[in-house]
Amino acid sequence: MIPLMVAFPLLFGFIIVILDTLRARKVLIKGAFITGAVLPAGIFVLNNGRAEIVGGWDRVAGIEVGIGGINEPFIAGELMLFTVVALYSISYFDFRDKKTPKALVLFLLMHSGLLGAFIARDFFNFYIYMEIASVSAFALVAFSDDPGSKKAAFKYLLLSLLASYLFIFAIGLIYMETGYLNVELVAENALPSRELNVALGIAFASLLLKAGIFPLHGWLPNAHSVAPTPASALLSGIVVKAPAYGMILLFSALPVGESLKTVALAVAVASIFFGIVMMLPQRDAKRFLAYSTVSQMGYVLIGVATFNFTGAAYYALAHSLAKGGLFLGVGSLGRKSRKLGEFGYRNAPLMAFSVLMLSLAIGGISPLVGSYAKGLLSSSLPGDWNWLIPLGTLGTMIAFTGLNYHMLGRESPEIKPSWEPPSLALALLTLAAGIYLGAGLKLADVIYIAAAVPGFFALKKLGIPEVELEVKRNRVGEEINVLAAVFVTFMLTVLLLQWS
Repeated sequence: MIPLMVAFPLLFGFIIVILDTLRARKVLIKGAFITGAVLPAGIFVLNNGRAEIVGGWDRVAGIEVGIGGINEPFIAGELMLFTVVALYSISYFDFRDKKTPKALVLFLLMHSGLLGAFIARDFFNFYIYMEIASVSAFALVAFSDDPGSKKAAFKYLLLSLLASYLFIFAIGLIYMETGYLNVELVAENALPSRELNVALGIAFASLLLKAGIFPLHGWLPNAHSVAPTPASALLSGIVVKAPAYGMILLFSALPVGESLKTVALAVAVASIFFGIVMMLPQRDAKRFLAYSTVSQMGYVLIGVATFNFTGAAYYALAHSLAKGGLFLGVGSLGRKSRKLGEFGYRNAPLMAFSVLMLSLAIGGISPLVGSYAKGLLSSSLPGDWNWLIPLGTLGTMIAFTGLNYHMLGRESPEIKPSWEPPSLALALLTLAAGIYLGAGLKLADVIYIAAAVPGFFALKKLGIPEVELEVKRNRVGEEINVLAAVFVTFMLTVLLLQWS
Protein backbone atom coordinates (compact mmCIF):
# COMPACT_ATOMS: atom_id res chain seq x y z
CA MET A 1 0.00 0.00 0.00
CA ILE A 2 2.74 2.50 0.91
CA PRO A 3 4.24 2.61 -2.63
CA LEU A 4 0.85 3.87 -3.87
CA MET A 5 1.79 7.24 -2.35
CA VAL A 6 4.38 7.48 -5.13
CA ALA A 7 2.32 5.74 -7.81
CA PHE A 8 -0.82 7.90 -7.65
CA PRO A 9 0.81 11.23 -8.59
CA LEU A 10 2.69 9.49 -11.43
CA LEU A 11 -0.51 7.87 -12.68
CA PHE A 12 -2.49 11.10 -12.73
CA GLY A 13 0.41 12.98 -14.29
CA PHE A 14 0.25 10.46 -17.15
CA ILE A 15 -3.52 10.91 -17.35
CA ILE A 16 -3.07 14.69 -17.67
CA VAL A 17 -0.66 14.15 -20.58
CA ILE A 18 -3.28 11.99 -22.34
CA LEU A 19 -6.09 14.47 -21.61
CA ASP A 20 -3.99 17.35 -22.90
CA THR A 21 -3.10 15.42 -26.06
CA LEU A 22 -6.78 14.67 -26.67
CA ARG A 23 -7.62 18.34 -25.97
CA ALA A 24 -10.01 17.36 -23.21
CA ARG A 25 -11.97 19.94 -21.27
CA LYS A 26 -9.92 21.93 -18.77
CA VAL A 27 -12.14 20.82 -15.89
CA LEU A 28 -11.02 17.22 -16.46
CA ILE A 29 -7.36 18.25 -16.34
CA LYS A 30 -7.96 20.21 -13.15
CA GLY A 31 -9.81 17.25 -11.61
CA ALA A 32 -7.02 14.83 -12.49
CA PHE A 33 -4.43 17.19 -11.01
CA ILE A 34 -6.25 17.65 -7.70
CA THR A 35 -6.95 13.91 -7.45
CA GLY A 36 -3.29 13.05 -7.97
CA ALA A 37 -2.32 15.66 -5.37
CA VAL A 38 -4.63 14.53 -2.55
CA LEU A 39 -4.81 10.73 -2.90
CA PRO A 40 -1.40 10.11 -1.22
CA ALA A 41 -2.75 11.72 1.96
CA GLY A 42 -5.24 8.86 2.33
CA ILE A 43 -2.45 6.29 2.01
CA PHE A 44 -0.46 8.18 4.63
CA VAL A 45 -3.33 8.11 7.14
CA LEU A 46 -4.08 4.42 6.58
CA ASN A 47 -0.45 3.25 6.73
CA ASN A 48 1.13 5.50 9.33
CA GLY A 49 3.43 3.49 11.57
CA ARG A 50 3.97 0.71 9.04
CA ALA A 51 6.89 -0.52 6.95
CA GLU A 52 7.05 -3.03 4.12
CA ILE A 53 9.38 -4.60 1.58
CA VAL A 54 8.11 -3.90 -1.93
CA GLY A 55 7.18 -7.12 -3.73
CA GLY A 56 7.70 -9.31 -0.66
CA TRP A 57 11.43 -9.70 -1.25
CA ASP A 58 13.98 -10.41 1.45
CA ARG A 59 15.14 -7.25 3.24
CA VAL A 60 18.73 -7.61 1.98
CA ALA A 61 17.72 -7.55 -1.69
CA GLY A 62 14.37 -5.74 -1.49
CA ILE A 63 13.27 -2.12 -1.38
CA GLU A 64 12.10 -1.15 2.09
CA VAL A 65 9.69 1.73 2.57
CA GLY A 66 7.95 2.95 5.69
CA ILE A 67 5.97 5.70 7.38
CA GLY A 68 6.54 6.69 10.98
CA GLY A 69 9.18 8.00 13.32
CA ILE A 70 11.54 10.57 11.86
CA ASN A 71 10.02 10.70 8.37
CA GLU A 72 6.44 11.29 9.56
CA PRO A 73 6.81 15.10 10.02
CA PHE A 74 8.55 15.38 6.65
CA ILE A 75 5.74 13.52 4.89
CA ALA A 76 3.00 15.38 6.77
CA GLY A 77 4.53 18.74 5.84
CA GLU A 78 4.85 17.72 2.20
CA LEU A 79 1.27 16.51 1.96
CA MET A 80 -0.24 19.58 3.62
CA LEU A 81 1.82 22.06 1.64
CA PHE A 82 1.42 20.33 -1.70
CA THR A 83 -2.36 20.04 -1.30
CA VAL A 84 -2.68 23.76 -0.59
CA VAL A 85 -0.30 24.66 -3.43
CA ALA A 86 -2.25 22.42 -5.83
CA LEU A 87 -5.49 24.23 -5.02
CA TYR A 88 -3.74 27.59 -5.41
CA SER A 89 -2.24 26.54 -8.76
CA ILE A 90 -5.67 25.91 -10.29
CA SER A 91 -6.44 29.63 -10.09
CA TYR A 92 -2.85 30.87 -10.52
CA PHE A 93 -2.12 29.38 -13.94
CA ASP A 94 -3.90 30.46 -17.09
CA PHE A 95 -5.40 27.32 -18.60
CA ARG A 96 -5.57 29.03 -21.98
CA ASP A 97 -1.80 28.71 -22.03
CA LYS A 98 -0.78 25.44 -23.66
CA LYS A 99 2.14 25.12 -21.22
CA THR A 100 -0.11 24.91 -18.15
CA PRO A 101 -0.91 21.16 -18.32
CA LYS A 102 2.82 20.47 -18.65
CA ALA A 103 3.46 22.51 -15.50
CA LEU A 104 0.83 20.49 -13.63
CA VAL A 105 2.51 17.25 -14.73
CA LEU A 106 5.82 18.58 -13.39
CA PHE A 107 4.17 19.39 -10.07
CA LEU A 108 2.86 15.82 -9.77
CA LEU A 109 6.27 14.43 -10.74
CA MET A 110 7.80 16.53 -7.96
CA HIS A 111 5.10 15.30 -5.56
CA SER A 112 5.93 11.69 -6.40
CA GLY A 113 9.68 12.23 -6.10
CA LEU A 114 9.47 13.94 -2.72
CA LEU A 115 7.18 11.31 -1.24
CA GLY A 116 9.40 8.55 -2.62
CA ALA A 117 12.48 10.14 -1.03
CA PHE A 118 10.78 10.54 2.35
CA ILE A 119 9.46 6.96 2.56
CA ALA A 120 12.73 5.40 1.33
CA ARG A 121 14.73 3.35 3.80
CA ASP A 122 17.68 2.64 1.56
CA PHE A 123 20.21 5.08 0.15
CA PHE A 124 19.85 4.21 -3.52
CA ASN A 125 16.10 4.65 -3.77
CA PHE A 126 16.33 7.82 -1.72
CA TYR A 127 18.79 9.13 -4.31
CA ILE A 128 16.58 8.14 -7.27
CA TYR A 129 13.47 9.84 -5.91
CA MET A 130 15.36 12.94 -4.78
CA GLU A 131 16.60 13.28 -8.36
CA ILE A 132 13.07 12.93 -9.75
CA ALA A 133 11.99 15.84 -7.55
CA SER A 134 15.08 17.83 -8.57
CA VAL A 135 14.47 17.39 -12.31
CA SER A 136 10.94 18.69 -11.85
CA ALA A 137 12.29 21.64 -9.88
CA PHE A 138 14.75 22.63 -12.64
CA ALA A 139 11.97 22.57 -15.22
CA LEU A 140 9.53 24.57 -13.08
CA VAL A 141 12.11 27.30 -12.50
CA ALA A 142 12.66 27.51 -16.27
CA PHE A 143 8.87 27.55 -16.79
CA SER A 144 8.72 31.10 -15.40
CA ASP A 145 8.47 34.11 -17.71
CA ASP A 146 10.95 36.03 -15.54
CA PRO A 147 13.92 37.22 -17.66
CA GLY A 148 16.41 35.47 -15.35
CA SER A 149 14.57 32.17 -15.04
CA LYS A 150 16.45 30.20 -17.72
CA LYS A 151 19.81 31.26 -16.35
CA ALA A 152 18.77 30.42 -12.77
CA ALA A 153 17.42 27.02 -13.84
CA PHE A 154 20.62 26.21 -15.76
CA LYS A 155 22.81 27.15 -12.79
CA TYR A 156 20.60 25.09 -10.45
CA LEU A 157 20.72 22.15 -12.87
CA LEU A 158 24.50 21.98 -13.30
CA LEU A 159 25.38 22.46 -9.63
CA SER A 160 22.77 19.93 -8.53
CA LEU A 161 24.02 17.40 -11.07
CA LEU A 162 27.58 17.85 -9.82
CA ALA A 163 26.38 17.12 -6.29
CA SER A 164 24.34 14.15 -7.55
CA TYR A 165 27.31 12.51 -9.27
CA LEU A 166 29.41 12.78 -6.12
CA PHE A 167 26.56 11.60 -3.90
CA ILE A 168 26.06 8.41 -5.91
CA PHE A 169 29.84 7.87 -5.74
CA ALA A 170 29.60 8.12 -1.94
CA ILE A 171 26.75 5.61 -1.93
CA GLY A 172 29.01 3.24 -3.88
CA LEU A 173 31.70 3.58 -1.21
CA ILE A 174 29.14 2.80 1.50
CA TYR A 175 28.04 -0.31 -0.39
CA MET A 176 31.63 -1.38 -0.93
CA GLU A 177 32.43 -1.08 2.80
CA THR A 178 29.24 -2.53 4.31
CA GLY A 179 27.73 -4.71 1.58
CA TYR A 180 24.31 -3.08 2.01
CA LEU A 181 22.25 -0.07 0.93
CA ASN A 182 19.39 -0.54 3.40
CA VAL A 183 19.84 2.12 6.10
CA GLU A 184 19.32 -0.19 9.08
CA LEU A 185 21.53 -2.93 7.64
CA VAL A 186 24.23 -0.37 6.92
CA ALA A 187 23.99 0.85 10.53
CA GLU A 188 24.40 -2.71 11.82
CA ASN A 189 27.48 -3.39 9.69
CA ALA A 190 29.28 -0.04 9.42
CA LEU A 191 32.59 0.12 11.28
CA PRO A 192 34.74 3.26 11.51
CA SER A 193 37.08 3.48 8.54
CA ARG A 194 38.69 6.11 6.37
CA GLU A 195 36.66 4.92 3.39
CA LEU A 196 33.41 5.57 5.24
CA ASN A 197 34.73 8.93 6.42
CA VAL A 198 35.36 9.84 2.79
CA ALA A 199 31.86 8.68 1.84
CA LEU A 200 30.36 10.71 4.69
CA GLY A 201 32.26 13.87 3.79
CA ILE A 202 31.38 13.69 0.09
CA ALA A 203 27.72 12.83 0.70
CA PHE A 204 27.36 15.50 3.39
CA ALA A 205 28.81 18.25 1.17
CA SER A 206 26.64 17.12 -1.76
CA LEU A 207 23.45 17.24 0.31
CA LEU A 208 24.39 20.64 1.75
CA LEU A 209 24.56 22.03 -1.78
CA LYS A 210 21.21 20.52 -2.72
CA ALA A 211 19.66 21.92 0.47
CA GLY A 212 20.98 25.42 -0.29
CA ILE A 213 22.79 25.79 3.03
CA PHE A 214 25.57 28.39 3.37
CA PRO A 215 28.25 28.45 1.96
CA LEU A 216 26.83 26.23 -0.81
CA HIS A 217 23.67 28.29 -1.28
CA GLY A 218 24.74 30.25 -4.39
CA TRP A 219 22.10 28.78 -6.70
CA LEU A 220 19.15 29.12 -4.29
CA PRO A 221 18.25 32.86 -4.12
CA ASN A 222 17.94 33.20 -7.90
CA ALA A 223 16.12 29.90 -8.48
CA HIS A 224 13.59 30.35 -5.68
CA SER A 225 12.87 34.01 -6.42
CA VAL A 226 12.27 33.77 -10.19
CA ALA A 227 10.18 30.57 -10.19
CA PRO A 228 6.38 30.83 -10.51
CA THR A 229 4.88 31.52 -7.08
CA PRO A 230 3.47 28.00 -6.46
CA ALA A 231 6.79 26.50 -7.54
CA SER A 232 8.67 28.90 -5.20
CA ALA A 233 6.45 27.76 -2.33
CA LEU A 234 7.34 24.12 -2.97
CA LEU A 235 11.03 24.74 -3.68
CA SER A 236 11.62 26.65 -0.45
CA GLY A 237 8.96 24.85 1.54
CA ILE A 238 9.74 21.21 0.86
CA VAL A 239 12.18 20.43 -1.99
CA VAL A 240 15.19 21.51 0.11
CA LYS A 241 13.96 19.17 2.89
CA ALA A 242 14.66 16.02 0.85
CA PRO A 243 18.46 16.43 1.10
CA ALA A 244 18.03 17.33 4.79
CA TYR A 245 16.25 14.00 5.29
CA GLY A 246 19.15 12.38 3.43
CA MET A 247 21.55 13.84 6.01
CA ILE A 248 19.48 12.23 8.75
CA LEU A 249 19.72 8.87 6.99
CA LEU A 250 23.50 9.28 6.67
CA PHE A 251 24.15 10.38 10.24
CA SER A 252 21.88 7.68 11.68
CA ALA A 253 23.52 4.87 9.68
CA LEU A 254 27.24 5.68 9.64
CA PRO A 255 29.81 6.30 12.40
CA VAL A 256 30.08 10.09 12.49
CA GLY A 257 33.23 11.51 14.05
CA GLU A 258 33.42 14.56 16.31
CA SER A 259 35.13 16.59 13.58
CA LEU A 260 32.17 16.21 11.19
CA LYS A 261 29.69 17.00 13.97
CA THR A 262 31.62 20.19 14.73
CA VAL A 263 31.75 21.16 11.05
CA ALA A 264 28.00 20.55 10.68
CA LEU A 265 27.17 22.65 13.74
CA ALA A 266 29.47 25.49 12.64
CA VAL A 267 27.93 25.48 9.15
CA ALA A 268 24.43 25.52 10.67
CA VAL A 269 25.23 28.58 12.79
CA ALA A 270 26.87 30.36 9.86
CA SER A 271 23.87 29.65 7.61
CA ILE A 272 21.39 30.99 10.18
CA PHE A 273 23.10 34.34 10.60
CA PHE A 274 24.33 34.74 7.03
CA GLY A 275 20.73 34.34 5.84
CA ILE A 276 19.49 36.93 8.34
CA VAL A 277 22.19 39.45 7.35
CA MET A 278 21.38 38.97 3.67
CA MET A 279 17.63 39.36 4.24
CA LEU A 280 17.90 42.86 5.67
CA PRO A 281 18.99 44.79 2.54
CA GLN A 282 16.87 42.83 0.04
CA ARG A 283 14.33 44.86 -1.91
CA ASP A 284 13.00 41.91 -3.94
CA ALA A 285 10.37 40.28 -1.69
CA LYS A 286 10.81 36.75 -3.06
CA ARG A 287 14.58 37.04 -2.85
CA PHE A 288 14.11 38.12 0.78
CA LEU A 289 12.14 34.92 1.42
CA ALA A 290 14.75 32.85 -0.42
CA TYR A 291 17.52 34.10 1.88
CA SER A 292 15.22 33.35 4.80
CA THR A 293 15.26 29.72 3.63
CA VAL A 294 19.09 29.73 3.72
CA SER A 295 18.79 30.89 7.33
CA GLN A 296 16.01 28.52 8.36
CA MET A 297 17.70 25.44 6.91
CA GLY A 298 20.48 26.14 9.38
CA TYR A 299 18.07 25.19 12.18
CA VAL A 300 17.32 21.88 10.49
CA LEU A 301 21.06 21.26 10.23
CA ILE A 302 21.43 21.98 13.96
CA GLY A 303 19.16 19.01 14.62
CA VAL A 304 21.23 16.82 12.31
CA ALA A 305 24.56 17.96 13.79
CA THR A 306 23.43 17.30 17.38
CA PHE A 307 21.74 13.99 16.46
CA ASN A 308 18.40 15.51 17.46
CA PHE A 309 16.67 14.06 14.41
CA THR A 310 13.21 14.57 15.90
CA GLY A 311 13.91 18.29 16.35
CA ALA A 312 15.20 18.53 12.78
CA ALA A 313 12.11 16.75 11.44
CA TYR A 314 9.63 18.96 13.30
CA TYR A 315 11.50 22.12 12.34
CA ALA A 316 11.34 20.97 8.73
CA LEU A 317 7.57 20.59 9.14
CA ALA A 318 7.23 24.05 10.70
CA HIS A 319 9.30 25.70 8.00
CA SER A 320 7.40 23.90 5.22
CA LEU A 321 4.07 25.33 6.34
CA ALA A 322 5.29 28.83 7.20
CA LYS A 323 7.57 29.42 4.21
CA GLY A 324 5.12 27.89 1.74
CA GLY A 325 2.39 30.18 3.06
CA LEU A 326 4.65 33.25 2.90
CA PHE A 327 5.61 32.60 -0.71
CA LEU A 328 1.95 32.14 -1.69
CA GLY A 329 0.88 35.28 0.18
CA VAL A 330 3.72 37.61 -0.75
CA GLY A 331 3.88 36.20 -4.29
CA SER A 332 0.18 36.89 -4.80
CA LEU A 333 0.45 40.44 -3.50
CA GLY A 334 3.56 41.12 -5.57
CA ARG A 335 2.30 39.70 -8.86
CA LYS A 336 2.90 43.03 -10.68
CA SER A 337 6.06 44.06 -8.83
CA ARG A 338 8.15 42.15 -6.30
CA LYS A 339 9.95 45.25 -5.05
CA LEU A 340 9.24 46.01 -1.40
CA GLY A 341 7.56 49.38 -1.02
CA GLU A 342 5.65 49.01 -4.30
CA PHE A 343 2.97 46.57 -3.07
CA GLY A 344 1.33 45.64 0.20
CA TYR A 345 -1.68 44.15 1.98
CA ARG A 346 -3.56 47.27 3.13
CA ASN A 347 -6.49 46.44 0.84
CA ALA A 348 -6.42 42.70 1.66
CA PRO A 349 -7.14 42.15 5.39
CA LEU A 350 -7.18 38.35 5.16
CA MET A 351 -3.82 38.35 3.42
CA ALA A 352 -2.47 40.82 5.98
CA PHE A 353 -3.54 38.52 8.80
CA SER A 354 -1.98 35.51 7.08
CA VAL A 355 1.37 37.18 6.35
CA LEU A 356 1.61 38.55 9.89
CA MET A 357 0.84 35.15 11.44
CA LEU A 358 3.23 33.35 9.11
CA SER A 359 5.95 35.90 9.93
CA LEU A 360 5.51 35.00 13.60
CA ALA A 361 5.53 31.31 12.71
CA ILE A 362 8.82 31.56 10.80
CA GLY A 363 10.29 33.34 13.83
CA GLY A 364 9.25 30.48 16.10
CA ILE A 365 6.83 32.52 18.20
CA SER A 366 4.46 30.52 20.44
CA PRO A 367 1.97 28.90 20.26
CA LEU A 368 2.80 28.32 16.59
CA VAL A 369 4.50 25.11 15.51
CA GLY A 370 7.93 26.72 15.01
CA SER A 371 8.07 27.39 18.75
CA TYR A 372 7.62 23.68 19.51
CA ALA A 373 10.35 22.74 17.01
CA LYS A 374 12.80 25.30 18.40
CA GLY A 375 12.16 23.96 21.89
CA LEU A 376 13.19 20.50 20.70
CA LEU A 377 16.35 21.87 19.08
CA SER A 378 17.30 23.87 22.17
CA SER A 379 17.14 20.75 24.33
CA SER A 380 20.06 19.14 22.48
CA LEU A 381 22.39 22.14 22.16
CA PRO A 382 25.58 22.09 24.25
CA GLY A 383 25.58 24.57 27.12
CA ASP A 384 27.94 26.96 25.34
CA TRP A 385 25.47 27.25 22.47
CA ASN A 386 22.35 28.22 24.46
CA TRP A 387 22.49 31.75 23.00
CA LEU A 388 22.01 30.49 19.45
CA ILE A 389 18.23 29.99 19.32
CA PRO A 390 17.29 33.27 21.10
CA LEU A 391 19.68 35.36 19.00
CA GLY A 392 18.55 33.69 15.78
CA THR A 393 14.92 34.26 16.73
CA LEU A 394 15.51 37.95 17.40
CA GLY A 395 17.37 38.40 14.10
CA THR A 396 14.61 36.67 12.16
CA MET A 397 11.91 38.77 13.83
CA ILE A 398 13.81 42.00 13.04
CA ALA A 399 14.06 41.00 9.37
CA PHE A 400 10.36 40.09 9.12
CA THR A 401 9.41 43.31 10.90
CA GLY A 402 11.01 45.01 7.91
CA LEU A 403 9.02 42.91 5.46
CA ASN A 404 5.72 43.81 7.14
CA TYR A 405 6.75 47.47 7.53
CA HIS A 406 7.12 47.76 3.76
CA MET A 407 3.81 45.99 3.11
CA LEU A 408 1.70 47.67 5.78
CA GLY A 409 0.98 50.97 4.02
CA ARG A 410 0.74 49.79 0.41
CA GLU A 411 -1.99 48.24 -1.69
CA SER A 412 -1.81 45.52 -4.32
CA PRO A 413 -4.09 45.55 -7.36
CA GLU A 414 -5.86 42.56 -8.86
CA ILE A 415 -5.90 40.21 -5.89
CA LYS A 416 -8.10 37.29 -6.86
CA PRO A 417 -10.39 36.11 -4.03
CA SER A 418 -9.12 32.55 -4.58
CA TRP A 419 -5.52 33.61 -3.78
CA GLU A 420 -6.24 34.47 -0.15
CA PRO A 421 -7.51 31.15 1.36
CA PRO A 422 -4.30 29.12 0.65
CA SER A 423 -2.06 31.43 2.72
CA LEU A 424 -4.71 31.65 5.43
CA ALA A 425 -5.03 27.85 5.52
CA LEU A 426 -1.27 27.41 6.00
CA ALA A 427 -1.20 30.12 8.67
CA LEU A 428 -3.99 28.35 10.58
CA LEU A 429 -2.20 25.02 10.15
CA THR A 430 0.91 26.44 11.85
CA LEU A 431 -1.31 27.42 14.78
CA ALA A 432 -3.24 24.13 14.86
CA ALA A 433 -0.05 22.05 14.67
CA GLY A 434 1.55 24.08 17.47
CA ILE A 435 -1.47 23.66 19.75
CA TYR A 436 -1.73 19.94 18.91
CA LEU A 437 1.94 19.37 19.74
CA GLY A 438 1.67 21.34 22.97
CA ALA A 439 3.47 24.58 22.17
CA GLY A 440 2.20 26.74 25.02
CA LEU A 441 2.49 30.49 25.30
CA LYS A 442 5.92 31.75 26.35
CA LEU A 443 6.66 35.13 27.92
CA ALA A 444 10.02 35.29 26.14
CA ASP A 445 8.22 35.53 22.80
CA VAL A 446 6.60 38.81 23.86
CA ILE A 447 10.09 40.11 24.55
CA TYR A 448 11.30 39.02 21.08
CA ILE A 449 8.44 40.89 19.39
CA ALA A 450 8.88 43.95 21.61
CA ALA A 451 12.62 44.02 20.85
CA ALA A 452 12.27 43.33 17.11
CA VAL A 453 10.29 46.49 16.30
CA PRO A 454 12.74 49.01 17.83
CA GLY A 455 15.58 46.81 16.56
CA PHE A 456 14.38 47.22 12.98
CA PHE A 457 13.88 50.97 13.31
CA ALA A 458 17.32 51.33 14.89
CA LEU A 459 18.85 49.60 11.87
CA LYS A 460 16.68 51.71 9.59
CA LYS A 461 17.97 54.87 11.23
CA LEU A 462 21.49 53.65 10.57
CA GLY A 463 20.50 53.16 6.94
CA ILE A 464 21.19 49.42 6.86
CA PRO A 465 17.84 48.15 5.51
CA GLU A 466 17.82 50.95 2.95
CA VAL A 467 20.99 49.74 1.26
CA GLU A 468 19.86 48.03 -1.93
CA LEU A 469 22.20 45.27 -2.99
CA GLU A 470 23.17 45.22 -6.63
CA VAL A 471 23.40 41.70 -7.98
CA LYS A 472 26.39 41.51 -10.30
CA ARG A 473 25.35 39.84 -13.55
CA ASN A 474 28.25 37.69 -14.65
CA ARG A 475 28.07 35.20 -17.45
CA VAL A 476 26.35 32.07 -16.25
CA GLY A 477 29.40 29.92 -17.01
CA GLU A 478 31.60 32.10 -14.78
CA GLU A 479 29.08 31.92 -11.93
CA ILE A 480 28.82 28.14 -12.18
CA ASN A 481 32.62 27.79 -12.19
CA VAL A 482 32.94 29.92 -9.05
CA LEU A 483 30.16 28.09 -7.21
CA ALA A 484 31.56 24.70 -8.25
CA ALA A 485 35.00 25.76 -6.97
CA VAL A 486 33.46 26.77 -3.62
CA PHE A 487 31.72 23.41 -3.43
CA VAL A 488 34.86 21.39 -4.21
CA THR A 489 36.92 23.48 -1.76
CA PHE A 490 34.35 22.96 0.98
CA MET A 491 34.18 19.21 0.32
CA LEU A 492 37.97 18.83 0.39
CA THR A 493 38.11 20.81 3.62
CA VAL A 494 35.59 18.48 5.24
CA LEU A 495 37.57 15.44 4.04
CA LEU A 496 40.86 16.85 5.37
CA LEU A 497 39.33 17.64 8.75
CA GLN A 498 38.03 14.08 9.00
CA TRP A 499 41.37 12.69 7.86
CA SER A 500 43.21 14.49 10.64
